[in-house]
Amino acid sequence: MAKAFNQEVFESLPVPKAVAEFVVPAMLSTIITIIYSLADTFFVGLIGDPNQIAAMSVAFPVYQFLNAFGNLFGLGTNSSMSRSLGEKKYDRVSRASALGLWAGVVFIAVMCVVLACVMRPLLHVIGATDNTYAYARDYLRWTFVIGGIPMVASIVLCNQLRAEGQAKKASFGLMMGGVLNCVFDPLFIFVFDNAVVGAAQATTLCNVISLCYFLCVYAKRKEDSYICLNPFKYRFDGALLREIVLVGLPSCCLTVLGATGCFVQNHLLARYSDEAVAAFGIVTKVAFIGINCTHGVAQGVLPLIGYNFGAKNFKRVRAVNRCAIRILLCIAVALLILCELFPRAFIRAFINDAATIALGAPMLRLYILCMPFMSIILLTSTLCQAVGKWKHALAMLAFRQLVFNIPFMILLDRFVVPMYGVPLGQPCCDVLCLFLAIWVYRRVFVRAMQV
Repeated sequence: MAKAFNQEVFESLPVPKAVAEFVVPAMLSTIITIIYSLADTFFVGLIGDPNQIAAMSVAFPVYQFLNAFGNLFGLGTNSSMSRSLGEKKYDRVSRASALGLWAGVVFIAVMCVVLACVMRPLLHVIGATDNTYAYARDYLRWTFVIGGIPMVASIVLCNQLRAEGQAKKASFGLMMGGVLNCVFDPLFIFVFDNAVVGAAQATTLCNVISLCYFLCVYAKRKEDSYICLNPFKYRFDGALLREIVLVGLPSCCLTVLGATGCFVQNHLLARYSDEAVAAFGIVTKVAFIGINCTHGVAQGVLPLIGYNFGAKNFKRVRAVNRCAIRILLCIAVALLILCELFPRAFIRAFINDAATIALGAPMLRLYILCMPFMSIILLTSTLCQAVGKWKHALAMLAFRQLVFNIPFMILLDRFVVPMYGVPLGQPCCDVLCLFLAIWVYRRVFVRAMQV
């Protein structure tokens, strides 16, 4: 078979250029993904109804489970493929690609059915009120139940292309969906007068278009790629599926635990008002700028880390790690400064409601303090996944959310700063977890690469 990936960029291109080769397309797609993520809230906010913003704030953590499931199979497959390429095990690359995609499709199909059955009780438990339930239900019906399979399949295929060094093609598919979402949102929300339902319909349509693009890319380069999408070409490999799932599990759990934290946050804030839920929903969307940038850099360098770790080129692994950390710290500090200086402007950009802005501005200034620490923690988790050390990444993320973040939110809200204790919990948590991330990094990388 002809060479299916750019071997030079993995092995010999100077590290800054190699990182740029992967990270720049990933960051461009991340920027569009950020716009994609914020577009629904922005355009629905133009309606001026805090109840609809609150409904999207309640529904968003559930929708994020799609990202979790996509990363479960997408990043797991990416890591397995990258390491196999570095080890020259090309048949294993093909088996991993087919297994990762179709396992993801079957899994998400089951999850869509489950959500359709438990929608009502779930939404009420996580903070939906009589004013917001119908909006949240309709949003999830379109984005998750109907649109879940195309979204997860797109994430998996995107990661498979990145594993072969096709970062630009992978990023373009995500960017295209984000741009189209910004076009379709006002059309479905205002022209078709569908409000929240219109935002959900636009998102689902864009995910379908992105999936079609990735399938066309695969069909065009099928003969020159190790990627295989035929589910019947290979016998089922339980050990390989276990590896894919376990390596992708930390990223999945990161999103699931983050969504669990959002459930708790919404539940706590719903006791105060729907405006408080809406305000904090906007705060978390702004924070997602930093989180998505972290994911963009981390997922960009993941194939480089996995390939060179598999090839035992540890000097190059260390250099890539250092470069990624510097990039992330610059982004995190810049976002922190902007949010501290202009918090009201960020909230007003989504909704021009005085009560929501008054609540959201101090929430944003408190919550965004976590950004530099969170960036290092999330990057460390992804680097561990890149080299197959899923247990360390999973333990760190579970400890961060369950032992620190959720208890801190509840205690601060109850005994220290009512309502504002909820956003304050995250930075308190991440300051402590930074030390845990440093310990994990040293244990996984420093020890492994002392050669």
